[in-house]
Amino acid sequence: MKSYFKKYNFTLITMAPIHIGSGSFYTQKEYIYENNQYIFPDKVQLYQEIAKLGPKYQEKFEKFLLENISNNSRKSRLIDFLNDSKIKSRNFGGYAIQATGFETENKGQLNQINKFIRDPYGNPYIPGSSLKGAIRTILVNEKFAEEDEYIPWGAHKNEKFDDIFHEIYVADSQPLKNEDLVLAQKWDFSKEKSPRKITQANSLPVFRESLRPFLQVRFVIQVQTPRAAELIGSLMSYAEKFYQKYKNKFLIDFPNEYQQDNIYAPMYLGAGSGFWTKTDIDRVKIGDIGNGKLKMKGKGVLKLTKFKKKKFKYKGETKYLIKNNNNFYEMGKVNFIVKEVKE
Repeated sequence: MKSYFKKYNFTLITMAPIHIGSGSFYTQKEYIYENNQYIFPDKVQLYQEIAKLGPKYQEKFEKFLLENISNNSRKSRLIDFLNDSKIKSRNFGGYAIQATGFETENKGQLNQINKFIRDPYGNPYIPGSSLKGAIRTILVNEKFAEEDEYIPWGAHKNEKFDDIFHEIYVADSQPLKNEDLVLAQKWDFSKEKSPRKITQANSLPVFRESLRPFLQVRFVIQVQTPRAAELIGSLMSYAEKFYQKYKNKFLIDFPNEYQQDNIYAPMYLGAGSGFWTKTDIDRVKIGDIGNGKLKMKGKGVLKLTKFKKKKFKYKGETKYLIKNNNNFYEMGKVNFIVKEVKE
């Protein structure tokens, strides 16, 4: 008996900066800020270059790495060490990211920069598991939205294994380039604190390597059953319905000019997009979210970031990704297109 198989091309368009974290970060001792760019040297090559200068420089570098680790005094920066050691080279086999101009801290003195995930060759990419998680959120909210709807998901004791998401395989994205990255700062806008005044949004000292807006990222999705094919074939419709639910539940409380329009089906992806983009909205009880100082106030805050105002051509018309003059984007917002591959 012939097995069932369908393949889909999934094209994702970043409508705002997108961060998929690796779980690690850079400190000021690990990057160089110079000529309006952040340079991230390869650590091995950096040490090898310093070692060539002799034991004196090796010892000085090791001391530099260890100083100020456990106290609150000013942290030494890598650029300071290089200048003090009269090392002019900056080419240590790493990569550079152009400054956005929207960092609120002193240039080149960002305490911590969260790294984007990379493949074994050092290329940024979006794991298939990250995209699949966002797809799952959409389907749970729309396809399986009813209170008594059974979701065939995972193993259950004394029951036959039945997991519809196991029948959907999402490959990792095509490799991307370091040139596709920008640094995106975290901004929180609370309606309660500053009703309809986005200029009073709160900037936080959190910076993330992120994919720049209006970048196309391609995936391949494969399905093994007709029911899985129905989900992926209808995913754009489900996504539009989920977005409307999200808008009615959360975005409606915030100024329209800070909500980005869609050109294709909408989705939110990665870190910093906010609680309501990653949950089963109908089943949430607001009073149960968090506890103590971490308890969410009301419906929470709108998660934003800043980047230059980006224009593009759509059906012969010039449009902008954002509708405000404060350069605010919805962190993690993407649009997507799904097309079946005809064999």
